[in-house]
Amino acid sequence: MFKSARLIVALGLIGGVSLAAIIGWVTGFFGAIADTVADLWNDFMGWVNSPLGWEHLLAGAGVLIVPVIVLVLIFAIADG
Repeated sequence: MFKSARLIVALGLIGGVSLAAIIGWVTGFFGAIADTVADLWNDFMGWVNSPLGWEHLLAGAGVLIVPVIVLVLIFAIADG
């Protein structure tokens, strides 16, 4: 009994995923997602390759400051 129920669930999942993939491909959803990701990546790489400016310094400071703030909060909470 359980074997046939598992088979029905598995076939239903395979059918649902296949149908969603076909609909996504036909409507161009996957192409739109790929274009969006490619645009974001190109913008990011353009920013990384741009000359060093205030944006880079602020981003670096944020990367260093956020963990320090988190550690200070952890120590403050732990000490009571």
